[in-house]
Amino acid sequence: MYYVDPVIRSFLRTKQPEGRGAYIRLDQNENPDGVPQWLFDETMRKVTPEFLSIYPEDTALTEKYASFFGLQADNVTLTDGSVVAMGYVIKVFGEPGKNLICATPTFGMYKVYADMQGMNTVFVHYEDDYTFNIDKLLDEINEETGLVSLVNPNMPIGNVYSEEEIKKVIIKAREYNAQVVIDEAYYYFYDKSSISLVKEFDNVIILRTFSKMFSIPALRLGLIISNKDNIQYVNNYKPHYTINSVALAFGKSIMDNHDRVVRELTDKFQQGKNYLLKALDDAGYEYLPTEGCFICVYPKHKTAEEITDQLKEKGILIFCGKGDSAGFLRITIWDEKYMKSFMDALVEIDA
Repeated sequence: MYYVDPVIRSFLRTKQPEGRGAYIRLDQNENPDGVPQWLFDETMRKVTPEFLSIYPEDTALTEKYASFFGLQADNVTLTDGSVVAMGYVIKVFGEPGKNLICATPTFGMYKVYADMQGMNTVFVHYEDDYTFNIDKLLDEINEETGLVSLVNPNMPIGNVYSEEEIKKVIIKAREYNAQVVIDEAYYYFYDKSSISLVKEFDNVIILRTFSKMFSIPALRLGLIISNKDNIQYVNNYKPHYTINSVALAFGKSIMDNHDRVVRELTDKFQQGKNYLLKALDDAGYEYLPTEGCFICVYPKHKTAEEITDQLKEKGILIFCGKGDSAGFLRITIWDEKYMKSFMDALVEIDA
């Protein structure tokens, strides 16, 4: 029998759901409408046959992004999505046999990558009321710790970690030569960042994405932010030309028009969130407070599975909670028209 890495052999990964384009998609934290039409039109004018005939060049966007956030270009490296970014980080900084510490529930790929790297995942559970006790996470950091992951805001629960809490984690992790990964995929919905800590500590790695607020998940554009040594280590591992030129063009257009894009998309998101919270309150639904573009809602009468299936029959996709979030309906928050369609269907189904 030919050789297969035994860790990889033991996995059974399945494909993500496809054929979703005909539905109202409230299941994967996407903006169903995408980027503003004016930005799409402006960027696509650059995509010519000649444009596509040249290997991608990512320096301009790297420099622009770094400068916008008060960093140097060697503090940033671009990746084909933040999911790939976390894979790079765990490959480069995750010592086999050591622990990766994270909350549960959280984004599932942290454990997947840790398993592939031969690391152990230590989960820190929420309290019964879904508040998070940072002291319990701090208690898990010891000489066996290699990495700590803080998704801020954390998905799917939607809680956030304060700067004071994050600093406590960084300082204790540094005592044991452990890196802290701060995943800011949902930064723009919360608007508080740990970027300044990159200049203060050498064991801080920040992940970001253009998939959520910036609404281009199809183009797979993310990035890693850290001190220049850590970024160089990642670049030593990262292949050349992994980010395509169309993604880079959209990234540059977004950063060239950053404030306008954020304002327009935030306005739509906030209108939708305000509508949804009021509608949930009016209909008597309980839900978890959230600082992300998603919300966990308790069903009233039917099970989460029944509601999810019946919503799909009505052309609406949501995420049915599993594992430590079982029993919840997780809904992407976006434009008011989608929130109204969801609430109308929910009230009818969950009667």
